[in-house]
Amino acid sequence: MSDNIATSKSLCSRRTVFFLSALLLFLSVFASAYAHSVVLWCYVENNLVNVEAFFGGGVKKVQHGKVMVVDKNGKKLLEGVTDKEGLFSFDPPVQDDMTIVLEVDSGHQTTFDLTKQDFLDAAAESAAAGK
Repeated sequence: MSDNIATSKSLCSRRTVFFLSALLLFLSVFASAYAHSVVLWCYVENNLVNVEAFFGGGVKKVQHGKVMVVDKNGKKLLEGVTDKEGLFSFDPPVQDDMTIVLEVDSGHQTTFDLTKQDFLDAAAESAAAGK
């Protein structure tokens, strides 16, 4: 009977070690992938579109990232580059649906969609603030 208990504890211990090892491997791969992901945040304020670009976690900014803005039909409206703080601002040629595309030298790319409603909301907020 004591052999059965010892075998049972041994199996339980092996399963626990296996589970914890698998969990640790998963978390390390996930953390590495997240750290290299590119995050793009865009918003409208004072009639400008503001672009903020950084790598996962927000610590490292995307410097010299290529920004391209396309309208809802895919027509390129403008291009630019993020500064050393990962920022880029522009006066939108139209206040309508658009997609901001960010490309980074490492081959990463991400997009952010702004809608006509975003521009209307920003104008209403500015008006309410008395600007």
